[in-house]
Amino acid sequence: MVLAAVLALLLAGGLRAGEAAPASLGGSVRYADGSAAEGVEVRVEEIRHSARTNREGGFHFAALPPGIYTVRVLAGAQLLARRDALALNPGEAQEVHFEAQTAGLLSESIVVTGSSRAELLTEAPVRTELITARQTEALAKRTLTEALTATVPGVRVENNCQNCGVMAVRLNGLEGQYTQILEDGLPTLTGVTMVYGLDQIPTEFLEQIEVVKGGNSALYGPNAVAGVINLIRREPRANSFSIDSLAGWHKGRPEQQGGASAQIEKMPGGLAGDFYFRGIRRTHLDRDRDGFTELPRRELLAGGTTLYKSFFDSRARMVFGGSVFDEFRRGGSQFDRPPEETFTTEQAAARRSAGFLRWSHALSPSTLYSMSQSFAQFQRNSYYGAAFDPNAYGNTRNPLFNGDYQISHQAGRHSLTGGWQTWWEHVSDRIPSYGRSFGDTFTNQGLYFQDEFRVSPRLVVLGGFRADKSNLVDRWIVSPRANVRYGLTESWSVRAGVSTGFRAPAIFDEDLHVAAVGGEGFVIQRGLGLRPERSVSYTGSVDYTGRLFGRRFQAGASLFQTSLRDNFVLEENEADDFRLLERINGPGSFVRGVDANLLWQVHSRVTLRGGATFQAARFREPEPQFGSLRFFRTPNQYGFLQTDFNLPGRLELTTLADFTGSMQVPHYEGYIEEDRLERSKSFLAWNVILGRTFAPGGRENVRVRVFGALMNLTDDVQPDFDRGPLRDSTYVYGPTQMRQATVGLTLRF
Repeated sequence: MVLAAVLALLLAGGLRAGEAAPASLGGSVRYADGSAAEGVEVRVEEIRHSARTNREGGFHFAALPPGIYTVRVLAGAQLLARRDALALNPGEAQEVHFEAQTAGLLSESIVVTGSSRAELLTEAPVRTELITARQTEALAKRTLTEALTATVPGVRVENNCQNCGVMAVRLNGLEGQYTQILEDGLPTLTGVTMVYGLDQIPTEFLEQIEVVKGGNSALYGPNAVAGVINLIRREPRANSFSIDSLAGWHKGRPEQQGGASAQIEKMPGGLAGDFYFRGIRRTHLDRDRDGFTELPRRELLAGGTTLYKSFFDSRARMVFGGSVFDEFRRGGSQFDRPPEETFTTEQAAARRSAGFLRWSHALSPSTLYSMSQSFAQFQRNSYYGAAFDPNAYGNTRNPLFNGDYQISHQAGRHSLTGGWQTWWEHVSDRIPSYGRSFGDTFTNQGLYFQDEFRVSPRLVVLGGFRADKSNLVDRWIVSPRANVRYGLTESWSVRAGVSTGFRAPAIFDEDLHVAAVGGEGFVIQRGLGLRPERSVSYTGSVDYTGRLFGRRFQAGASLFQTSLRDNFVLEENEADDFRLLERINGPGSFVRGVDANLLWQVHSRVTLRGGATFQAARFREPEPQFGSLRFFRTPNQYGFLQTDFNLPGRLELTTLADFTGSMQVPHYEGYIEEDRLERSKSFLAWNVILGRTFAPGGRENVRVRVFGALMNLTDDVQPDFDRGPLRDSTYVYGPTQMRQATVGLTLRF
């Protein structure tokens, strides 16, 4: 009701402001050589107006409210030119001409995750790291799992099951449940759909992936303790189409995939649209030839569309769309038999259908509101069983509805944002073998407020809070968060932040996955009286953007610490026909460390990119299973180094070294005589990708790219997989890929 009243007042003010005589803005965009910059976007940031340049590089805004604006020229999320503090007076017709500079480094990227405003990466008050569409294309990364591997320091992807290959992502050492996956700022994956969700999301529809580590923004929910990974959709800038095909051999086993995408700038009804499809088929892999898989068989069909339409002279915009992911995976033994006639099988046939709608409207140059709503329906038919169990079939249903209703107002140097977020999901899960039959509903209502205060051109303070009410918690929980950025010089900047958060005792991804250990099921469930987990996070960073030995250079380092109170830990309890782990509250834990990144154009044809993380992740008292003080599966050091060579003849060569330090890994009895904690070796996986781009017949609007890739070419993987029907399928660690060769072709026109 309060938000509705505020919105009504602002709407009234916006209508009164609209009575002033409108202004117009026109001009052109050209490159340094004088050629026209066709098809780039010219954006008036404060009111979200945008226009595309024509063949001559010209643009025009017919009716703009008078005011002072920031105008940016963009190619996707890359900044080509800008004009700050451009004053438009009532009735004025003004011309502005831009010289576009070809984007060279990520510092010229626009990000939105930290504050929901489009801001230059180097000026954003919340430290943000990027994975661009160009990176995923160059490295042949086709799914979100692959895109997050060895691309951002402090981000690590791990495989947690030999049978079904369930993947999880860690930010700064914290498990996947502490991270929120967003699509254009809206959370769309539940704890259930995160079980295999990273493998199901293709990269075709992404402009870029923004990673914010730590919970420094009040805009995101209580579970964003470790941070958020925001998937930014690609918006059509011109008509373009692409088709690709890949064939590979994973340790000699064949795999195939193909994809297609289309961006159409002008469709009937004034719509613009983005369409994508990806199909993947991967054969199961039995590395040690014991009859049991190390990697599962997978078949994925994924597709979707996003449509855009503008209203009210581009002051308002509607974005809507949907997607479908349909996947089958199976691991274990005896693939020629039904699951109940095998020593062990983990099998899942899953479908997720989702849709979303977003409406944004600039009421005046200083006021914008948006309303976003999404829904998803997930269903999975599974078999998680061992020892010829006929009752290990199960089914899971998980409908989800969530919304975000937000209003922003520019009051001088204050950018005020407030809103309400709602989350509703129902989880129905039934597996007779493990006595599991429940249907739970989880809800959360969240109110948030945030103020981005530009104290001076160099100093920005971002402060705010959330108030969340979960149906699993008796009272509202308030979580204050704050961040500050100070530009020491044009090249040097420092940031610091503090945030609080909590996790309600809901369903998490591993709860809906039953592993096979020692020839029986391994089940995780919530213990009685489980209390919310509370967190406090601190971050501090320094970043440099400038030149080194005359070449463009970016580098940064970040200190981080997250302390958890009443942290969730696992304790084993007795069960008749399976092993049962119950989630209980522990005495506390913490993760602290430092990560560093660099990006350096050492030569006009050579670029270095790298990152490293050094951390300590500890329980304050020994955990109940093994008496360990260290987090499981969490190395103290990990990082990557990538070298890009832009060779003559349109050849591109990329080498990537991915390092993972040793870690402690639980190893449960079955193949071994008793439970024990293992210390793993360190790993260094080398990847090499060579590609060449052709322009058939000299036509610049048609591109053909062929490439070959060798992933983990030294085949540095776990040396001690368990064997046979009594193995521990969760005893898996190290690189997620064995030696893999891939060849591919992409046609763009």
